[in-house]
Amino acid sequence: MKTSENKGRHVKQEMREGKTNAQARKIKKYNEKSDESSHVDLAPMVDIALLLLMFFMVTTSFNKPNVFLMGLPKESANSKPVPVNPNFVMTVQIAKSGNVYIHRGLEGPTNLPKRVPLDQIEKYVQQVREQVLNDPENKTKSEVVTVVKIHKESLYESMIDALDEVFRGGVQKWATSEMKPEEMAKIDELDKSAGGAQSQ
Repeated sequence: MKTSENKGRHVKQEMREGKTNAQARKIKKYNEKSDESSHVDLAPMVDIALLLLMFFMVTTSFNKPNVFLMGLPKESANSKPVPVNPNFVMTVQIAKSGNVYIHRGLEGPTNLPKRVPLDQIEKYVQQVREQVLNDPENKTKSEVVTVVKIHKESLYESMIDALDEVFRGGVQKWATSEMKPEEMAKIDELDKSAGGAQSQ
């Protein structure tokens, strides 16, 4: 019994000292494993993240931009400007603050642009269209011609919101025109007298 115990102690001592090649390799391997610090390999996680990103990019449907469809007439050599009765013209002016001013016919001291709140533009445009269609001078029952003028300092969002409401009112013939400096000055003056707050 003592002999086996002594032999075991002797082997352990040799393993500690690394005297034999086989034992030395075992001890070295054990020490290398014990010295390794625990860590997480993130390389597979990167692959999974890229795969998920590709999956969502392929399967996700993006919002399509809303655009206005404009049917432009083809230019002809024989085309001539068609006269339009001023009473059949509705002018929509968008101020710098985003307020919308509308008037029918030629602007004058007795026919100033009227400020129309954004939520009432559709109804107001429908009323003007009915007036034009029922006008005794409108024998051909032509639609109202809408001219849109935008202040150069107005926000793009204000223009889109106003045009959206105008089109909901049933406008079929429309065109954009440059707002002249004198017109911008008049609109700014009207806007100041109206308080300058954006119409809701």
